[in-house]
Amino acid sequence: MKGITIPNTGPFIEQEFKMPETRLSNRSRKTRQNFFQRWIVPPLKLALSPVVMVWDSFREKRLADYSWLYAFFLLTSAIMCVAFLAVWITDGPVDETLKMLSTVKNHSMPLEGDIHPLINRINQVGLEYDIDPNLIFAVIQRESNFNSKAVSRAGARGLMQLTPFVWKQYSGSPCTGTHSNRVLCHKSNCIYDPEANLRVGVKYLRVLMDHYQGRVDLALEAYNAGLANVTPGMQPKFGETRHYLKKVFLDWHDLRKDTIALKLEAALHFRNGIKQLFGAAFICWAILFWWANRKLFPN
Repeated sequence: MKGITIPNTGPFIEQEFKMPETRLSNRSRKTRQNFFQRWIVPPLKLALSPVVMVWDSFREKRLADYSWLYAFFLLTSAIMCVAFLAVWITDGPVDETLKMLSTVKNHSMPLEGDIHPLINRINQVGLEYDIDPNLIFAVIQRESNFNSKAVSRAGARGLMQLTPFVWKQYSGSPCTGTHSNRVLCHKSNCIYDPEANLRVGVKYLRVLMDHYQGRVDLALEAYNAGLANVTPGMQPKFGETRHYLKKVFLDWHDLRKDTIALKLEAALHFRNGIKQLFGAAFICWAILFWWANRKLFPN
């Protein structure tokens, strides 16, 4: 038998297998070029446009590429927009801080910083019941020092030291408030649950403040000594209550001062940033004026 001759297809096979590699390499190269032109070149052009405009103003030859002028206009406009946006954002905190410095009747200042794990919840509940979060914090600090399992000699329980009677009246919970502090009898609706105790305590404090027409001193006196032991116009009946009121008001005052200081510091930092942005915008406009004077209106 004659042998079967196999045609020499080596170059064809080699070319067939090399073509996809060439296509892939060209595609990846184009991808890199597109990425560079889209994401790298524009920011660089924006950043370098002021330098190019100054350099171009000293040239005696033709104008620089107009894309540099466009980039410079875009940079200046962006700086101005950010500056105006920053002014709009910072006006609120600055005005709020100035109001807090001028009056003690404004209760809209939230606590700042991670002072306690319940800090966010205190702010939320304070906003819900229109009570200064700093006052709530001061009350908790004096009532239980943030011990959610605390039980007083009079039987008050939890963060805000609620009596079982107050708890049952304002919580709507099946928890009686008289069980041991070692367990949560109804999970998140128990007198020893920090958030539930906080919510009911602030709700009760709001009721007392409404009862005394916004008088914080009388509301706190009733919170500590009970409604039956408060006589408006007279000093608190118990020495313990007088001491309690003094400490709570001192803590409240100190917390408000710290909060105001933090707010004011942040607002001043924003204001300084705004000044720098406007300074940068002014420099850009000065460069543009210099360039136009040299190139468009030569002497």
